Order: sequence, then structure tokens, then C-alpha cells
Amino acid sequence: MRRKIYFALTLLGTLSAAVLLWVSLGLSGINLPGLMLVLGGTFLASVIGHSPGPVLNLLRRLPSLFRDTQRPTAVDYKPFLHIAERYRRGDVRGAEQAATAIQDPFLRGGTRLALDPHNGDELGRMLQWRIRQQKEEDSRDIRILKTMATFAPAFGMLGTLFGLVAMLGSLGESGLEYIGMAMGFALMSTLYGLLIANLVFRPLALKLEDRSRQQLLHMNLLVDAIMMLYERQHPVLIGEFMSAAKPDLEPGADRPKGRRSMSLQGMRA
Repeated sequence: MRRKIYFALTLLGTLSAAVLLWVSLGLSGINLPGLMLVLGGTFLASVIGHSPGPVLNLLRRLPSLFRDTQRPTAVDYKPFLHIAERYRRGDVRGAEQAATAIQDPFLRGGTRLALDPHNGDELGRMLQWRIRQQKEEDSRDIRILKTMATFAPAFGMLGTLFGLVAMLGSLGESGLEYIGMAMGFALMSTLYGLLIANLVFRPLALKLEDRSRQQLLHMNLLVDAIMMLYERQHPVLIGEFMSAAKPDLEPGADRPKGRRSMSLQGMRA
């Protein structure tokens, strides 16, 4: 809640400063053709540089990228430990039925693979392949956003050049007032390109990089937990490992972190 309030205040302050700057400079008009040139040209260049499918898929998910990063929670913590307890006792069927309660798709799929009769090396390769696939998808989205951030100012400058060419073509028919208005109107295309690149595409690329890093770290933690499940290790040991590796995954915070780490070291010893 506090982050949302800070974000709303920051957005309100930025918009207020932009409106005051707009009024103080006397920019009463909106260069709609320049804006369409920047947005359309950026989209077209991104589609040419990448496949149309990933670009359209990313544009559909843009509203969700503006929201806060979804951090891993403890929703699947207790069901996973319950599955580990059943599997350790030999109740494979009950463990498979309990696996449907896991919400995380990666953890749910890995748990089902661990419960099936697979070789440990094969299980590890399948899990690592899914991590590499997720990493490649995130890297592709980041490359597309960085591409858009590069092309948006370029097409803004292109719109300015178009406006300057049109202005120079009418020098003999118009006065200085029209020339000044036309010059300001043309330069707004560059303004649009800079604003879109530095307030939308580049910040989203940075945020997606941070979200991808957290997601991959969480998935690697789940791989270790799934391999411990496959090896039929004690659920207490699995729980202590998950708590020590990622303390915010633990549903109960009644024990200090130091005691969890000491308990894990003692069990491993």
C-alpha cells in the first residue's frame, strides 16, 4: 500500500510539472501527427527487427508491467511440505493429488515430475531447460523494449524534419508568427520521442530486468527444493532450506533468521 501511495504521488508530481511546463511555454496545441509518427514508426521498426508475435504479446502485457513486481509468497509452502511428507512415507498417489493445490506452475510441474519415476539427471535437465526458456523469454522482451527506446527518439527527430521541410516550403507565403508556431509544432515530435523513450520504454526495460532476475532466483530455489523432494529428504530439512535460502517464503515469522540458519547447519551436519 505504501509503495502504491509513493507511486501515485510521484506520478501526480511528474504530471503536474509537465502541465506547468507546457503552460509556461505556451504550447497550447498537440502535435497528433507527430505522436502517431513516433508510435507507429517505433512499432513498425520493432516488428521488422523482431517477430510480430513477440512484439504484439509484449504490447498486450504492458499494463501489467506498470504494476509492482509480484514477489514470491508462502502460498505454496505448506502444500509442498505436505507433499514431501506423503512422498517420504510412500504415499505417491496422495502426493500426486496434493500437487494440484500448488499454484506456482513451475513448482507444480516440477513436483509432478519428481513424483514420477524419472532419473535424477533427467529431472534436473528438464527443470533447467524450463529455466532457460523463461530466461530467453524475458531477455527477448527486454531486447524489444530497448529497441523501442532506441527508435522512439529517432522517429521523433524524423517528425521534426518533416515539419521543418513543410515550414521551409511555405516561407514565401507566411509571416514570422506562422514560422514560430510551425517550428514549435515540429519540435514537439522530438519531445514526444524523448518522453516516450525515457518515461515508458527504458524504465519498463529496467523493471523487467529486475523482475526477471528475481524470478530466475526464485526458480533456482525451487529446483533445489524439487530435487530434495525427489531424493525423499525430510520435510523439515526442505522447509529449513527454503526458509534459509528465501526467508520471505516462510509463512510463519515466529523464529529469527539466525536460529533458522543454525538449525539448518545442524541438520546438514
